[in-house]
Amino acid sequence: MNKLIRAGIKRTFRIKTLYICLAVLFFIGGFDIIKEYLFREEGRNLPSPESYIVSGFLTIVVLSAVLITSFLGAEHQYGTLRNKIAAGHDRISIYLSSFITCHAAVMIMYVFVWLTISGLGTLLLGGYSLSAKGLFMLVLVSFFGVTMLTALYVMIGLCLQSKSLGSVTAVIAAFLILICGIMTVQLLSAPQYIPVEQIPAQVLPQYEKVPDDPALVINPEYVGGSKRKVYETIHKLCPVSQLITTDEETGAEGVLIPAAEALVLLAAGMLIFKKRDLK
Repeated sequence: MNKLIRAGIKRTFRIKTLYICLAVLFFIGGFDIIKEYLFREEGRNLPSPESYIVSGFLTIVVLSAVLITSFLGAEHQYGTLRNKIAAGHDRISIYLSSFITCHAAVMIMYVFVWLTISGLGTLLLGGYSLSAKGLFMLVLVSFFGVTMLTALYVMIGLCLQSKSLGSVTAVIAAFLILICGIMTVQLLSAPQYIPVEQIPAQVLPQYEKVPDDPALVINPEYVGGSKRKVYETIHKLCPVSQLITTDEETGAEGVLIPAAEALVLLAAGMLIFKKRDLK
């Protein structure tokens, strides 16, 4: 398996898609920091670097889907997987080596985001506003979230033999994960009550007042009851929503869940790949 991993990583550095992804990440993170610093509005505080870190990782959600399925789709397209089997490599070794190779490629983007944002953010924006514990949790949550997504995209890339179908499926999955995570955070962050003074007088009669406190009205966008429990479950399972809400108060659950999801997806992918008929 070591030979497969070495060959895969060498091939990774020859893929133009990786360098395109790095350029996109720099444009979204580093270029925006430089622009924010040069064209700072008077009286407006500069944003903290962690907001750009989160933006970079949200971009990785989509870029890693493109990179991984492009890499693995080419292995299907050119018969590389069949050649590996013909050379005596078992399918578990092939799958694990593919996962490790793809994870290494995604980690290049991951480290690039941290180095770019940390360097430019400290130099131009004044450093992070999160505490050391908050940054540590952000590192852990983002790392295991990216690992979970890698396991998902590898499963799609190796179990769907069509390069185009695998790419489309992975990108759609990436956007669904993004939308689901952002939507869940927005719904759960809506307060249950709104102060009356925040509501325009002309629309105030449309709001239901809180019986025990006339200074508050019920927020119609608040999600409660069984629906809230469903959204809270989605929030815990979705790496995007966990990443967006990571702070000093994030506990071990936010790290263990994506790690467990990565293991489940890795195991499921290997079981499916073992039974696939590689044409």
